Order: sequence, then C-alpha cells, then structure tokens
Amino acid sequence: MKSKIVFVLIMALWSAIASANTVTFAYDSFYDRLKVVNKGDFEFARVGFYLVDTVSMQPCKITKGNIVTEEASFPLSYTDEAQLLLPFDKELDKDKAKVLIETKSGHSDCQLKMQIEAELFNTTSLSRSDLYKMQMEFEELLADLSGFFIKNLLSFLLPEQQGVIVTFDHTQKVTNATMQCESQVCQITVPKTWLNDNTHFADSANVQSVQPWLAL
Repeated sequence: MKSKIVFVLIMALWSAIASANTVTFAYDSFYDRLKVVNKGDFEFARVGFYLVDTVSMQPCKITKGNIVTEEASFPLSYTDEAQLLLPFDKELDKDKAKVLIETKSGHSDCQLKMQIEAELFNTTSLSRSDLYKMQMEFEELLADLSGFFIKNLLSFLLPEQQGVIVTFDHTQKVTNATMQCESQVCQITVPKTWLNDNTHFADSANVQSVQPWLAL
C-alpha cells in the first residue's frame, strides 16, 4: 500500500456546469496540468484534483463519476477524500471529454481544488535530503504551471518558498533553529546543507501532510 504526502501549494478553480447535485468539468482543464507534470523530471511532484464544499472546504461526498465523450463513457476513479484519479490521456483531450460527477445531497455547492503534492511509493521513512528535493521540485512545478510568461519574464511574481510545513499525526514539542512547532504543525526551514543529508527525519506513517511554507 502506498503512502502519500500531500503538499498543498496552489488552488485553481475551473468553471463548472452545476445541475442539482451534479457538476461537470472539461477534461482538457485537467489534461493541460497533467501534461506539465508528465513533461517534467519529477521524482515526487504531482498534481492532485479534489472536489470540495465551497463553504466548508471539506471533501464533497461523491456518489458517482464518469468521463464522457460523444461516443463513449468511462467510470471515474476517486477516493474517500474526493480526490479525482484522472488518467493522462491524449485521446480524451482530442475528443473534448467531459468529467461528470454526482455528489450526495447536503452540500451547498462543490468546487474543484488543485494541489501540488508528492506521492511516496514503497517509502517507510523521510530523510532531510527527501525534504530538500521535494522543496526544489515543488518550486519548479509551481513555476512550470504558471506558464512561460510568468516563469521566464515575471518570475518575481511567484511566491517565495521559505521551507515546508509538516503536519504530524501527534503533537510535536521539538523547537530549534530550523523547526518551530505548534501542536501537530511544524514550520521547517530547509537549508542547502540538507541536499545530501540522509539523516532520518520522520517515519512516513507518522506524517499526515507536508505543505510549502510560502512568504505571502
């Protein structure tokens, strides 16, 4: 079973056609972003798509989902956290596919949230060098997703990353020059000296999520 560490970095909303408890998205919105990840040389970096309640920002309860073209319909895979597990498929893009999602009644409205995240396969622990590499990959992916104009001509508009925010599954009491914690959440400065530092940082099973620590 794979472990997943989520880096919440950016949220993008696409226009959705809503009808009762059904929302519809154009597949090409997903494909364009998946294509950026596919072209990059990323060991950890991914883009995740989640359907969340517009008021509470909690996961919407999905009851059914399909990817539909004019000639065919395919079931949409998703998780209990309302993550949409979309394929990277050039033919679906060409066929102008739509993503149709039915949600359980009770949600006032649902919207799409995009997250930059990392998935760790067959990894039981994290080292300092892992955190350093993840930070570098997410900086690069954020720049790639922003487009050529911003990345190359207006890079100063991109938020500066100060480190990472790690959320553990239990309260942390460690406080030092690189790590400031409050309850389960720790802000961590990732210095360049961690590039080749294989010192054990944490067991993957004890980490709920990791986010970029941005200077906003």
